[in-house]
Amino acid sequence: MMEIFAAPLQGLTDHIWRNTHSRVFAGCISRYYTPFLRIEKGAFRNKDLREITPANNTCRALVPQVIACPIEQFTQLIDKVASMGYHEIDINMGCPFAPIVKRHCGSGIIPYPDEVAALLNTAKKYTGINFSIKMRLGIDNPDEWRTLMPIITDFAPTHVTLHPRTAKQQYSGELHLAQFHNFYTAATFPVVYNGDITTKADIERIATEYPHLRAVMVGRGLLANPAINTPNLDSYNETRLLAQLHDQLFGQYQSQLCGDSHLLSKMKSLWEYFLAGRGSRKSRKKIIKSTTIEKYRLAVEEFWPSLNDSTTDQ
Repeated sequence: MMEIFAAPLQGLTDHIWRNTHSRVFAGCISRYYTPFLRIEKGAFRNKDLREITPANNTCRALVPQVIACPIEQFTQLIDKVASMGYHEIDINMGCPFAPIVKRHCGSGIIPYPDEVAALLNTAKKYTGINFSIKMRLGIDNPDEWRTLMPIITDFAPTHVTLHPRTAKQQYSGELHLAQFHNFYTAATFPVVYNGDITTKADIERIATEYPHLRAVMVGRGLLANPAINTPNLDSYNETRLLAQLHDQLFGQYQSQLCGDSHLLSKMKSLWEYFLAGRGSRKSRKKIIKSTTIEKYRLAVEEFWPSLNDSTTDQ
C-alpha cells in the first residue's frame, strides 16, 4: 500500500491540526511535514519555533521543513532544528510565492545551479541529519529541473518530492505529467509525487502509474478529505470521524486563541478547504457567514446530516 505524507500548508496545517488529525485518523499518514521555518529581519519567527517544538507535537513522524535561502540563514535554520533533536529535515525548493522567489529562496533557487550546489554542499556537512527536498519543475519553464539533476543526485537525498508545476503557475493550471515522468525515470533517489490529489482513486492511479514511488504527498486534498487514506470506512463512520476531527479542532483552538472572533476566523479558514464540494451548500454558506459561536455551531450541526443525504441541496 502506498505511503501517504501530509504536505505543509502555511497557516493551516499547524501543530493543532497535525496532532488532531493524527489522533482521529491514526496510522493513515506516515509523515507530517511542518510549514517551513524561516528567518525574518534577522531572527526566527516565534510562531515557527512553536510549530516545531517537540513538546507541542504528538503526531506520528514529524519532519520540520526549512526554506532554501542564503547560506548564512540556511545554516542557522538547520542548527536550530538540529538543536531540538530532529534527525530529518526537508529543504523547501518549491515555495512559489513571488516575494520568496525573487530572493532566490524556495523555488526561486531552481534556475541557479551554483546556488543549489552551495546549499546542498552545506547540508552535507551535517552528517547526523537526513535531508529530503521538496521542489517544483522550475520557475517559468517546466524543464528547468534538468540542470539540477546531477547536483541532487550527488547530494543523495532521502527522497525528492516533486510538484509538477512551475512557480509561475502557483497551484493551478496544467500538471506537467510528462515532465514528472521524465524526472521519475531519471532519478536515482526515491521520488514522492505531490499535486492535485483529492481522492483515494487519485492515490491508486498515481501508485499504479509510478510503482516505484517512495510515497504520495497530499496537501489541500487532505484538508478537503481528511479520511482520504482511511481503509474500509463506510459513510456513517466517515461522517462520525469527520465530526470528531472538527469538534476536537474547535476545542483545541478555543483553548489557545483569544476570543470568539479569533476562533471564528480560524475555523472559517479551515472550511475554505474542509469537505469542499460535499454536503449542503446552504449549510456551508451559513457556516462561512456565521457571526457568533452559537450560529456557527448550529450551522455545523445542520451540515453533518447533509453529507449522507443524497437528496440535499448540493
